[in-house]
Amino acid sequence: MEGNAMVQFQAQFKPELKPKPMPGLSDRQLNDHFDIKYKGYVTKLNEIQTKLKGVNKEAPSPNYSDIRELLVERLFNYNSIKLHEAYWQCLAGASDPPEPIKQMITEDFGSYNTWKEEFKACGLSARGWSICAFDLDTGRLFNFLTDNHSIGAWNVIPLMIMDMYEHAYYIDYGGTVKRYVEEGFLPNMSWKYAARMLERHPLSEYRTSLLEKAA
Repeated sequence: MEGNAMVQFQAQFKPELKPKPMPGLSDRQLNDHFDIKYKGYVTKLNEIQTKLKGVNKEAPSPNYSDIRELLVERLFNYNSIKLHEAYWQCLAGASDPPEPIKQMITEDFGSYNTWKEEFKACGLSARGWSICAFDLDTGRLFNFLTDNHSIGAWNVIPLMIMDMYEHAYYIDYGGTVKRYVEEGFLPNMSWKYAARMLERHPLSEYRTSLLEKAA
């Protein structure tokens, strides 16, 4: 790859992640979310990447500069792509958490139902996303909320992600976000994405090592 690899990078739209029809979320809702919102983030990120190739880098400023504005919006779109691609995999039909994650949930929250209630409350408190993530510094699971694609916890591995922006539910549920969570997302919540994270990262062993050191 010639030139600056950071600027040359182009995001790929992934049609294979498009969710199949499911109870609680209409085809129109899913199609609008996937084909317009998610695809739009990919398109805009690539547009920003193209503009970064020729932007003036001689006069950066934290108050205002062309490069600052492009980098701010790159982070917004880049994170949105990552979050949406994980969200589609978490919205893939009801499944149980893998046994290692189920054990972590029980140890950290007391029970799966207790975790689920907190995750739900986290979502209903959020303006953007509800995220259950494994913290690489403590080896614990946390439910985080974020109100913006550009804001989130660091040094964590997301395992369950729920989109709380209005575009995720407004066609089907209008302003009744609680119905979206209870009827649209939770009944279709899939742990397949979390299982893939377990395949990539030895979280159980890592957790055991950290907790033993902290004891």
